[in-house]
Amino acid sequence: MEIKNLTFPKTGEYYMKYIFEKSESNVRASCGSVFLKKGEILPFKTLDSHEFSLLISGKLLVYTQSGEKVEMNAGDLIYINKEEIRETETLEDSEILFFLFV
Repeated sequence: MEIKNLTFPKTGEYYMKYIFEKSESNVRASCGSVFLKKGEILPFKTLDSHEFSLLISGKLLVYTQSGEKVEMNAGDLIYINKEEIRETETLEDSEILFFLFV
């Protein structure tokens, strides 16, 4: 068993940092951390994976292309289907722990 430390990207690093990636028996899973600065907007997109994200600190607004809006506060957990188109607006500096799986 391998234990990894939870770390977040530092100034000058890309906004996302993978903690682990694992593939086994047609299942792919990864975990990582993200730091978003207040005012950043991640444009409408989809991913190749399903996503669970835990907001460790900060505040976000997540919009779907159909107009649904979810406000996330520290401690909130969100599930996003890989085909769901979404946009994220950063209301406060935010740290996120994410899990992706296919």
